[in-house]
Amino acid sequence: MTSFRKPLGTPDNRRSLVRSRIARAAAVLCFVVCVGTVGFVIVEGWDIWRSLFFTLVTITTVGYGAEGLSEAGERFTTLLMIGGIGTAAYAFGAIVDGAVSYRLDWRRRMQGQIDRLRDHYVICGFGRIGRTVCERLAQESVSMVVVDPDEDALQVARELGYLTIRGSATEDEVLLRAGVERARGVVGVVNADSDNIVITLSAREINPNLTIIARADDEGSMRKVRRAGATHVVSPYRTGALEVANAIVQPNVTEFLSRAHAGDGGFELGEVTLSEDSPLVGRTIREHGREEGAGIVFVATKRADGTTRVRPGGETEFRPGDVVIIASGAEGIARLSQHARSPGSLAA
Repeated sequence: MTSFRKPLGTPDNRRSLVRSRIARAAAVLCFVVCVGTVGFVIVEGWDIWRSLFFTLVTITTVGYGAEGLSEAGERFTTLLMIGGIGTAAYAFGAIVDGAVSYRLDWRRRMQGQIDRLRDHYVICGFGRIGRTVCERLAQESVSMVVVDPDEDALQVARELGYLTIRGSATEDEVLLRAGVERARGVVGVVNADSDNIVITLSAREINPNLTIIARADDEGSMRKVRRAGATHVVSPYRTGALEVANAIVQPNVTEFLSRAHAGDGGFELGEVTLSEDSPLVGRTIREHGREEGAGIVFVATKRADGTTRVRPGGETEFRPGDVVIIASGAEGIARLSQHARSPGSLAA
């Protein structure tokens, strides 16, 4: 007969043992408090509140000085101290140990989830830029791990459902805990350019095949980050300034691109990469366009060798490894993405 009992070493079993221990300790402590309270009511004739108070100060070793206890009260207090102080110490120790064990177990569970990730992104820094990056990746259901030394920032990330690692991403050990050797890419968006340079160097050394996107605030830092091995370098100030300038010089183009990025107006820009067994391989844009209809516009294609062609003609043939940039609705992009990676029917 098949058994569904979990082995003793599983996290669920450990949590159950911790909860049981805390429950037993709390029950024993409550029993001692109740016995002490009732005992003082009977022996000294005090009311319940005074009896409870003196019970608590006795078992917690706070002490209450000379209170004119009767001889019977002194004997009862002696018994209460012998049994109660040890019980209180055990109970408080069990509660603290349980809290620590729960936190460690919670960290082990999260690390276990991270250890199972493949082809994910490591987001180094959870400031304003890092948070925006994570929100966008979450919309696309992209797996990621957030790395940041600030526990408050990580608490916000966990509340949003992200996996987190506390520590500086400039340290190899932290990057390895985030699974950088199995990752698809690293995003370095911490505030200090020097840290982004170190993150790029470390990540590139651990995994030479990574896509590394790094932040740099000035031209000098941008050059250094590129030399360190970054695939893409982003300067928030430069990008923001160019967007402001374009909004002045080309307001309609800027509005169009903003709507495309936001998905407003029923269209957005998207990109797909063709796999080797994609049913699109060997077909032309015109052939696919006839079946797809007028709801998709091919903006550009980028070959595997790096050659880019803007506004590709209808005779352009799809090849394995092509990156195809299109403008369409969300459904059109989703269909092309499915065709790009699935050998299924084009009519699906």
